[in-house]
Amino acid sequence: METTAYQQYSEESGDWLKKGRARLLAHLVREFGPGERPLELLEIGAGVGQNLAVLREFGVVDAIEVSPLGQEAIASAGTARTLYSTSVPFELDRRYDVICALDVIEHIEDDRAALRWVHDHLRPGGVFIATVPAYPWLFSDHDRALQHFRRYTARSFRDALPADFHVDACAYFNQLLFPAAVGSRAAWSAARMLRPGKTSMKQPSPKSGIASSALGAVLRAEVDLIARGYRPRFGLSVFCVARRGARA
Repeated sequence: METTAYQQYSEESGDWLKKGRARLLAHLVREFGPGERPLELLEIGAGVGQNLAVLREFGVVDAIEVSPLGQEAIASAGTARTLYSTSVPFELDRRYDVICALDVIEHIEDDRAALRWVHDHLRPGGVFIATVPAYPWLFSDHDRALQHFRRYTARSFRDALPADFHVDACAYFNQLLFPAAVGSRAAWSAARMLRPGKTSMKQPSPKSGIASSALGAVLRAEVDLIARGYRPRFGLSVFCVARRGARA
């Protein structure tokens, strides 16, 4: 991720979107995570640690983060048992009950190798929880600034998973805001074309105020619907829960 984009991401780490994604993560761990507590959890691409406090409610958390800015924030917060500073796949003699990667897999060039690594580092019956940006046709300078290699559909993400994963859930997220978000992305892209070099490579997001509160309320409502079993058929993101088989 470009340095300026990462700094912007850090500033937005507590915004409505990150909070909504963290709320979805907490629900998915509660619904699909192994029943015994406490769990051992790993977050891949932990950013500045915005999800680690949520994950700690379920057990002990390790984190992987390659950015020095993120590493410093996570180390200062003390929310991770172990902090790894290398990209997956890498040698690791440890298995987990839950591994999560929220908007991370799209940053990895060989996504299938990374997903195989995830499978191999789950305990039998352990779950992988992921979100990724949706729809290749939405790929833009915003993705390039964040160093994305791709965007996914629900089907293409399922197809990238190792065949011996069992998919418990795979659907879309951020459906209610999808029309407005697509329009906003189109307007931002047009502004970049008209004023090259004058607009941020990463599309900005409201961090406070009435707009942020309203957007946060919409995402909270959507997560509550998902918790009741609703599975959106379109949205800005794909979420997926995949389980390793009960036998090692």
